[in-house]
Amino acid sequence: MEIPLDDASAKTGAARDAAAADPRDAATGVYYDRLSRWTALLASVGYGGGRGTLTAHRALADPRAGGRPTFTRLHDVVASLLPSPLQGNVLDAGCGLGGTMLDLATRGTATFTGLTVSAQQAAVAERAIEKAGLSHRIAVRIESYDAPPEGPFDAAIAIESLAHSAQPAATLAALTARLAPGGLLAIADDMPEPTARGSRDLALFQAGWRLPALLSAAELTAALERCGLAVADQRDLTAELRPRTLARIAQLERLNRALRRVAPSAGLRAMLDSYHGGLALERLYRRNLMSYRIIVARNAG
Repeated sequence: MEIPLDDASAKTGAARDAAAADPRDAATGVYYDRLSRWTALLASVGYGGGRGTLTAHRALADPRAGGRPTFTRLHDVVASLLPSPLQGNVLDAGCGLGGTMLDLATRGTATFTGLTVSAQQAAVAERAIEKAGLSHRIAVRIESYDAPPEGPFDAAIAIESLAHSAQPAATLAALTARLAPGGLLAIADDMPEPTARGSRDLALFQAGWRLPALLSAAELTAALERCGLAVADQRDLTAELRPRTLARIAQLERLNRALRRVAPSAGLRAMLDSYHGGLALERLYRRNLMSYRIIVARNAG
């Protein structure tokens, strides 16, 4: 069931108002609103990745699926690096469609607050949370993670969301300030190798996915330490990705360019640009210029 148009418009307006202090947040909200609408329309023909599992992150080879990539494998990895059973208050900074919170909520008694700047994503997440009967434990707020709720939070997760920050150091400082003493911050993201800097593929990926600043693993670790966090654990998940062959990537790029030339709307062009950026990302992985990692740091304060 789709949300009524007037409800969607009201939520979108609220998101714009909330993000007004930072035009980049508003632009990111528009970007994800458009992608959410188009992927919903095209889900019937196989586009949309993890929408069926309410996730928007990387598919990883899953031992529970015989090695087949799934969009839920990352939840198992995240859960293995956080306390078990998961308790207390947890912040999902960039919660998307809410799939990660819904999954982690089954692994303990924790309560969750998810932040997104996309009204479309928030609406999808809220419907799924209500359907699962977890509205008393999971809340979604249309807000920026640069101004997170007071907390304190026993854990915070940021899955492929920190890359959207124009000032990652400031974002990390804001999240750290909301962590309880001993609280954990888990970040999963694409992290470029130093040799990727200046490459065409990295530029295409960042432009297509609206990523102003991508940190390498070393840069992220240093930024966490400057915030007073100590790295407690980390895992390189690159080997669990399954990028397409270079030949297939090139073939899909040609198709993407042809479709973009005749795309009738800004929303469809944004989706095609995003898809082109994803193809560039796959080529970066094929050429060993990118790694996919999760880094967990503890608040020493």
